[in-house]
Amino acid sequence: MNKKVILFSLLFLMCVAGLSAKENILSVFGNSKADVKLELCLKKGLEKLGVNLDKEIPEDKLCIINFILKNTYENNIHKMRGEEDNQVFVKESGEEAVFDKDGKLVTNAWNRGSFNYGNYDKPIQKFELDIWPWLIWGNTREDPTTFEERFFYYMMDLDIGIQEYIFLEDKKSLEKIKYDDLTETDKLVCQFFNYLLFNESYKYDLSEKNIKKYRKSAENYFKYLSQLMELSGYEN
Repeated sequence: MNKKVILFSLLFLMCVAGLSAKENILSVFGNSKADVKLELCLKKGLEKLGVNLDKEIPEDKLCIINFILKNTYENNIHKMRGEEDNQVFVKESGEEAVFDKDGKLVTNAWNRGSFNYGNYDKPIQKFELDIWPWLIWGNTREDPTTFEERFFYYMMDLDIGIQEYIFLEDKKSLEKIKYDDLTETDKLVCQFFNYLLFNESYKYDLSEKNIKKYRKSAENYFKYLSQLMELSGYEN
């Protein structure tokens, strides 16, 4: 399966985004920019989506969520609004620098680099500290992009993390994560990704049987990925 083919297929298919009638990620979180308490925003949004926050997520799914997030890098989220040639560089201290196709530093409000507080070694916390605030508030106060735009590009990066899991040979090597060891905010993040990645409504899931099909065919994999996009609120 050609990863670039999948990525560009996603871009082509989802180039026009819209909201479906039922509640979805875009309809629930799309107008949350004024929310000050991000943890409460996430909790209320999940409840609105019908997620049972009292239900413990199985360890095997937690391990997969952790691995996928660990391999979801901030790449496409710095290429919004047609700036596909931007390149992202991250210092060990967490600071980012984004350069355009001419090697010039990107300084616009929506694609420029920012200081990262989280670490990829702790991907769940990284989402809490860096990605979730960006999704809700944007890069700066002057950032003109919408939640709908930002989440679309985040899904591009998440797609790469999902593919890394699909092509992982030794799944027994996954880092062990126990639900009881997570903080309350960690649990909310995991509930969000459990809803997105393992939704019970999916016909195509991340079972080993289907993963074998995804490895053989980009078309099969896209059947799974398109479910995530539809659940998020993007329509063909």
